Amino acid sequence: MKYKKQIIGSLVILGVFLIFLIVGYFNSREVKVDESTGGDIFKEESTAKNNSGGITVYVNGEVKKPGVYRLKNNSRVENLIKAAGGFTDEADNYRLNLAKKLKDEDYIYVDSKKDNASGNPVSPESSGNHIGNDGKVDVNRASKEELKTIPGIGDITAQKIIDYREQNGDFSSVEDLKKIDRIGDKTLDKIRDKIDIR
Repeated sequence: MKYKKQIIGSLVILGVFLIFLIVGYFNSREVKVDESTGGDIFKEESTAKNNSGGITVYVNGEVKKPGVYRLKNNSRVENLIKAAGGFTDEADNYRLNLAKKLKDEDYIYVDSKKDNASGNPVSPESSGNHIGNDGKVDVNRASKEELKTIPGIGDITAQKIIDYREQNGDFSSVEDLKKIDRIGDKTLDKIRDKIDIR
């Protein structure tokens, strides 16, 4: 009888031990799942952070490999041109500011020498023909006189646009014109359909 009680007691202790073991096992699994989830979240945040550490830009025109490229922050036009395989033989690279810093979603177009009938490099300030068939003035290429054909743009503002281009490179969007002193929202709304960014 005493022997049977010992066996039963041992079985009870073994059963309790097994219960604790099973409960402990499942608890440790839950902790691992939580840690794993936390790890995944961190990984996604890390990935997002890495993605924010670059820019995506589009280059077209006279480059060997036109297309969309992923570059590091603070990359310049020169880096983009190299990534695109360099200029073609027809590229009019004289008009391009290779030192310009790029921003996310920038669009860079490389002109062709054929745009200039003589085939010789021409300064953007001295060349004509920067007013399209639609009457819009290309503010990235237009001379001072051409800029003055835009309603509301006088001699001083035209010069400020040229000075800005020389110091900062091309305008990336029409909205960038608001960086020019004397051009605010009202003025921009008036000239929006008279200008073009190429």
